[in-house]
Amino acid sequence: MFCYQCEQTAKGEGCTKSGVCGKQPDVAALQDLLIYALKGLSLYAVEARKSGISDIQMDRFVCEAIFSTLTNVDFDPQRFVPMINQAVQYRDGLKSRVSLVASEGPAMFVPEKTMEGLLAQGEQAGVKSDPTIDPDILSLQQLLIYGLKGLAAYA
Repeated sequence: MFCYQCEQTAKGEGCTKSGVCGKQPDVAALQDLLIYALKGLSLYAVEARKSGISDIQMDRFVCEAIFSTLTNVDFDPQRFVPMINQAVQYRDGLKSRVSLVASEGPAMFVPEKTMEGLLAQGEQAGVKSDPTIDPDILSLQQLLIYGLKGLAAYA
């Protein structure tokens, strides 16, 4: 677990065992995995928009899913499993309708069937899961993600 999205973070550096706010490692992993799945969906949604394809229910889902990952919004691990699966279903529904060809990363993500499998995938999708990424790039990516989370609160 690693979370640094709120002002309560341990020592101002991030929570690593459990959140000061009460977030548990399983919830953190599932939230990270949901964001990862939404990145894959977003790749296809952007391409779909370029072709004039949109889906208001999908748009609403994305806002609600992003919002659910904000601090203190939802700490029920069971709630994230259907959202992860729904993100992948929406993504797969767009795949045949757009010309984007993606062969790796979130665009190809397949969720595990068990909670244990999902948790393992979530740990691999976390903020600090790729030690090779440039810290400046990582911080910019996270800044954008947290900005989107804030926007989702008002969408």
